Amino acid sequence: MLLKEIDLPQKHEYIEYKVVSDAHIGDTNFDEDLLKEDVNWAGGHKRLILNGDILNTATSQSVSDTYSAVMTPHEELKYARKLFSPVSEHIDSCTCGNHERRIYRSDGVDLAEELANTLNAAYDPDGILLKIRFGKKDNGKKRVYTLYHSHGSTSSRTSGGKANRLVELRNVVLSDIYVSSHSHELITVKRTIFVPDLYNNNVMEKEQTFVKTGAYLKYGGYGEMKSYPPTKRGTPTIRMYAKEKKVEVIV
Repeated sequence: MLLKEIDLPQKHEYIEYKVVSDAHIGDTNFDEDLLKEDVNWAGGHKRLILNGDILNTATSQSVSDTYSAVMTPHEELKYARKLFSPVSEHIDSCTCGNHERRIYRSDGVDLAEELANTLNAAYDPDGILLKIRFGKKDNGKKRVYTLYHSHGSTSSRTSGGKANRLVELRNVVLSDIYVSSHSHELITVKRTIFVPDLYNNNVMEKEQTFVKTGAYLKYGGYGEMKSYPPTKRGTPTIRMYAKEKKVEVIV
């Protein structure tokens, strides 16, 4: 797990993140227009995280169909570099998805890391904890949030099962916000935990926000073949405020 500090200006009263994942660039059902819309959204207080499966990377040994793919893995990487590079200063971190891992397992080449290096973004294949500082509290200091993101994995086909798996991220690390992807279904959950304040002999109530992101795939292909239900495409917006410790998820 990598810890990365993101230090943003005090002028921001709030900041927003979109966690982009499961774009599956190269898949025949890739929703190019929707991904471009979210990439063009980034700027100023609006920031991006890449959370795996940005590339489809169909191989002869994978579930994905190499014969229906519209790009080779190399072409997918070139496309992603061109798409994300104009907003690279607003992309904070990247992880690896199970699709990119196919190439790493077979040939030892991490395409997700290659993309992260191009964008000069923090990279860890498994998970990243961001320490995000911005804005100004009443005492003049910056507000601090933590956000943990990992591509994730789950075999559950029900929304409840996926939500339970999402909340289990609190067993990995203590954070304000947790983000997981992989299952192509938008889910958001709020939980509360009590944290001891040993300096002031007190117990603090801490709200935690859990977000599962969607995909940038039109319905069809593998999902339809397996009779998975259609889900809302894209990713929610996670908003953090400076004056008060408050997180909103806008779907």
